[in-house]
Amino acid sequence: MIAKFKIWFHSIFRNSYGDTAKQDSQLYIKEIPKPQKPIHNQPDADVHKLMIKATGIRKSQGYGVAIQYLKDLVEAYLREQNTALVVSVNKLIPYMKRDVQTGNDEIKSYLQDIISRAPEDDPYFLNLHITMARAIQSNNSVEAIGYLKSVLDSKGYKKETYDLQIELVELYIEDGELDTARKLLEDCKQLLSSYKDRFDRIKKERKWHRASAHLFFKQRIHNGYMNYILHRYIEFALDMARVLDPMHIDNFHKRKDLYYKMERGFVESESYLESIRELGLEDKQDALLREIYGFCFEEMPNILGVSEKVLNYHPGDMESLEEIREKKVFFRKPFTELPEMESRIRRILQNYVTN
Repeated sequence: MIAKFKIWFHSIFRNSYGDTAKQDSQLYIKEIPKPQKPIHNQPDADVHKLMIKATGIRKSQGYGVAIQYLKDLVEAYLREQNTALVVSVNKLIPYMKRDVQTGNDEIKSYLQDIISRAPEDDPYFLNLHITMARAIQSNNSVEAIGYLKSVLDSKGYKKETYDLQIELVELYIEDGELDTARKLLEDCKQLLSSYKDRFDRIKKERKWHRASAHLFFKQRIHNGYMNYILHRYIEFALDMARVLDPMHIDNFHKRKDLYYKMERGFVESESYLESIRELGLEDKQDALLREIYGFCFEEMPNILGVSEKVLNYHPGDMESLEEIREKKVFFRKPFTELPEMESRIRRILQNYVTN
């Protein structure tokens, strides 16, 4: 069925964007650009281009050279107190794990040093503790839980530590502590209303629904499978909502293309396929997914306040001053549309499960 689904998408939708350009074969550490100013929560920041470059170094020169490249970059971002530090560290640690010359104790010591020198007054840098917990989890899940609990006991279970709490929920679920995970997830839900920034709220909501899907799947019962798929679809909708910005509408279409090409998403994951089987949806899964995709790609933008004209805008199209102004202030709008999105997705799913 998934193969048929891929064929259907490729026959209906044209790929509008080419593959990422190939990196130059010769890459040198000396070319690392120094960060000029702090970058706060910008998904399209230049640091992502540097991560692509790190991949090129790893492929052409090996893990050792790539690790040194990333360590130098981490030091530059640390000096600048730039939040791109977190992205760089998260790229670096998997490389260190795969490098035969680097042991687990060395990785932990390195992370402890970075955390000790990172700013404590910016909640974004707290994500380094998540990196540490994941590094520990690969060897000892109980120790990883203990580490995050100790950090949260110190920092407090509050808005600023939301991401750490969600990570602890995920660790509890993996460790089979489902009741504890459920209670903490309920507490996290109470924190969501405190996020006033539109895109920050969408990002936090997405993490909550992803953890909820994980929790329901672990129940391995009919209602659990049903709720797993529901939360998975809502998470997907939020992933698209996160890049729905009228000033950068091409990001929405690029993200959409990734789902069409099956380069992003969940439809080939074991948990999703198992849930589809257990709910008896094998023969309906393609039609169900087409309807969910259709809602998120075509109807949801309008619900979120993006007109069809704006959604299909091309550079050079005529726009009034009022239309331009509305696009510029879109990010200031509070995110209040989630209940309508959830209701619509729930109705679509229920139509397939009950019929």
